[in-house]
Amino acid sequence: MSKSEKKTISADKGRPLRIVVIGANFAGLTTANHLSRNFSVTVIDSRQQFEFLPNIHELLSGVKKPGSLRIDRKRLIGRAGHRFIKDTVTTIDPANKKVYTSGRKRMPYDICVVAVGGVNSTSGIAGTAKFSLPFKSVDDCQNIFRKLKSLTQSKHRVPVVIVGGGLEGVEALGEILRQYRPHPGLEIHLIENRNRLLANRPKSLDRDIRKICEPYNVHFHTETRVTKIAANRVWLSSRIALDSDATIWTGGAVPPPLLHKSGLTEQPGDWAPVNKGLQSKYFDSIFIAGDAAEWPGLERKQAYDAMDMGECVAQNIELLSAGDDLKDFHPASKPTVISFGDLQTYVIMGNIAVAGPLFAGAKEGIFQATMTKLDPPKGLTSAIDLYNRTSDSLFNLAIPTLTSFSSLRRLADFRYLS
Repeated sequence: MSKSEKKTISADKGRPLRIVVIGANFAGLTTANHLSRNFSVTVIDSRQQFEFLPNIHELLSGVKKPGSLRIDRKRLIGRAGHRFIKDTVTTIDPANKKVYTSGRKRMPYDICVVAVGGVNSTSGIAGTAKFSLPFKSVDDCQNIFRKLKSLTQSKHRVPVVIVGGGLEGVEALGEILRQYRPHPGLEIHLIENRNRLLANRPKSLDRDIRKICEPYNVHFHTETRVTKIAANRVWLSSRIALDSDATIWTGGAVPPPLLHKSGLTEQPGDWAPVNKGLQSKYFDSIFIAGDAAEWPGLERKQAYDAMDMGECVAQNIELLSAGDDLKDFHPASKPTVISFGDLQTYVIMGNIAVAGPLFAGAKEGIFQATMTKLDPPKGLTSAIDLYNRTSDSLFNLAIPTLTSFSSLRRLADFRYLS
């Protein structure tokens, strides 16, 4: 361990160590839930509700309802014995150990945890902010659900454009097909600037998804990019213009300006570098977790990576306050589950991919287990939330599968993808 990793950070005599956690998604919430009540912990986030973003694509088909994907942050953090503030952090001042918010709060800290995630990237493309439908929150996806439902009320042609062929774009396509593929006028175009879908995953997934979509009016445009978006039109660099009644933007996230503004990166647009213990490379008193942390080999972090980071940060705050060496963060080797509506589900471990509809239960199980871990049913509110979540799963996923002969027959279909 380096000298900075061994340095003790202690509070003034007679008061607990002040911890400020910026961001209350998977990493920030997990950090707060694992911090002792012996610390004075304040968690700041601009939104009151935590949202389970890995499953927001299921809102497009109505399989999930908004309430099933949300938990009240104040209740969760209060139950851990800490304080939640709904506000937006505008500046971190590491030299003076203060955090400033848009609500004009000035909060001193002894240790700051930065778990802010990323922000939506529109790549500066004309018309994107005004005419496209973002895909970054529960409200965003519920808005897309309402738009699609309205468009499909008639039998007329319904052209839909999905920008982005990564995980979000592919899962969005699957949910739209789940709900609307019988519609005679549905026409879907998926745009990806790389040469295949899910470019960071095994190549076999691209081939398999294209084959599944052959019976439907789905068109894939790869190695091209969007150059302009209008109310009912999308232009591509390949000199193609597409009609679009709904343009869904699933472009990736980029680092928030707060990271560079606060001196946590060398260049604007960089993720914040950390040491092996997730401590900022520039400031002993700052830890960085989740998407905000630049960790080699974790270019697209999963929710479980963020939660593991949060737990590691909480342990290292305890160690730092005691003057002990920090614990190294070791990314877990866990499979990734990708759903493609009710048509297919993929499990990926490294370069190995397995396909089978039965794996949809595994993805739902991960969702239910993670939400229960974050919000154990210890009171009436959390018990009601658990009941609502499991009811949605039963009525929208399990019963339709178990009562459909064709769906039951497909459950035994497992394939290794080469």
